Amino acid sequence: MKPYKGPPRNQGVASDFVGKKPLYLKPRGAGELVPWEEIAVDAPEVSGKTPLDEAQFVALDVETTGNAPFLVLEIGAERFRLDRTLSFFDTLVDCRAPINPYARKRHHIDRSMLIGAPEFKDARRGFLRFAQGAVLVEHSHDAFDTWLVGRGLESPLEHPIIDTTALARLVLDLPKGQTPGLARLVDELGLDVTPAHAALDDARATAMVFRALIARAQASLGWTTVGEVLAALPRPVIDRTPPSRRGSAAAANQSPGARGRTGPPQSAAPVAPPRATSRARSGRRGRSSRHRRSGSSGSPGGSQA
Repeated sequence: MKPYKGPPRNQGVASDFVGKKPLYLKPRGAGELVPWEEIAVDAPEVSGKTPLDEAQFVALDVETTGNAPFLVLEIGAERFRLDRTLSFFDTLVDCRAPINPYARKRHHIDRSMLIGAPEFKDARRGFLRFAQGAVLVEHSHDAFDTWLVGRGLESPLEHPIIDTTALARLVLDLPKGQTPGLARLVDELGLDVTPAHAALDDARATAMVFRALIARAQASLGWTTVGEVLAALPRPVIDRTPPSRRGSAAAANQSPGARGRTGPPQSAAPVAPPRATSRARSGRRGRSSRHRRSGSSGSPGGSQA
């Protein structure tokens, strides 16, 4: 992928982050750590009524160890509007767990690259500030990337979340059983970008795919607001309870006073108007069913807080 010259890199939304310990990130290929800086971004709280042309989005991608519990090695993200890129977030993540050889062969991250990188809890802290007030966009049919980022938090992610695989099935009229890879969508949409098995590169490709799909949806479906997109693309419900604990978890859910279902925290997406035109197919239960994503390590991941 060609180097991007323009919007700032590793800067986030100005907030109460000031006062916490300084955060240093380690982008892939950087010779030294980069101080993470916050910048003021005009990002009013997004809602279902927010016009698509006014909303801000954050495309996210992660690379992982490839071994359970799938710890995050790299976080990459692009903050953008439909008409322009705003900024980037890019860092490797310190992780002392073994890296699966197959995953390493795809994303080319080895342990020596992680020396000096921030721990996951600190990298996530910076990312959540970077993504404040935005709609999260991921290329993950089973919502794994955003689940991993939110795993271990005291409260669920509050961002609305859009999956480009479900969006592509609807807009491009693909069979419901298909999970289109990122490289396939880039090719089909004629985009000048190449997914490169690196978090930031794939996040940028995801952002470009999203823009192209939304442009088509605006023309063919008449979508004008964030809520209309969310209504057409319900989130999948995935049970990620370890197999050894599913029996006890099921029993707990059937007991008096049990609330909710097992699995990842669900995004508190804004209520959207009832204009759904299609339902995205929910992913099958369990980690073993996850399809390989083109343009990714093929292994979802996240480090526990």
